[in-house]
Amino acid sequence: MAKVISGESKDADDNDSENWIMETLSKILKDYKPENIFNADENALFFQCPQKTLTFKEEKCFGGKQSKVKLIVMLGANMTGYQKLKSFVIGRSKSPRCFKSAKYLELDYDFNKKSCMSSEICEKWVQKLD
Repeated sequence: MAKVISGESKDADDNDSENWIMETLSKILKDYKPENIFNADENALFFQCPQKTLTFKEEKCFGGKQSKVKLIVMLGANMTGYQKLKSFVIGRSKSPRCFKSAKYLELDYDFNKKSCMSSEICEKWVQKLD
């Protein structure tokens, strides 16, 4: 059976990453308590991507381009799992209509034209955490 090789899976050597984790990362983390070590990850939330539609039996249904409208949601917690960071959402609108009547949000929000993480947004977010 012939398989297509994905480009990224061959980029990193497993031994190199294991060595980095065991040697370099362990040296960096040894001076910190687990409750002071945090991990965060961003996730794309595509919210206008219909997968199904209603049609009559005799009609053919063709797919078009999928919507690329999305939000980026950043979630994080410390190593023990006890302290969770406030959710961070990145959208396209400076002041989204859905937040119009909200008096208080349990999340932080920022925006840019492509609704994606940028170095400026990430830097502001990390400084706010500190």
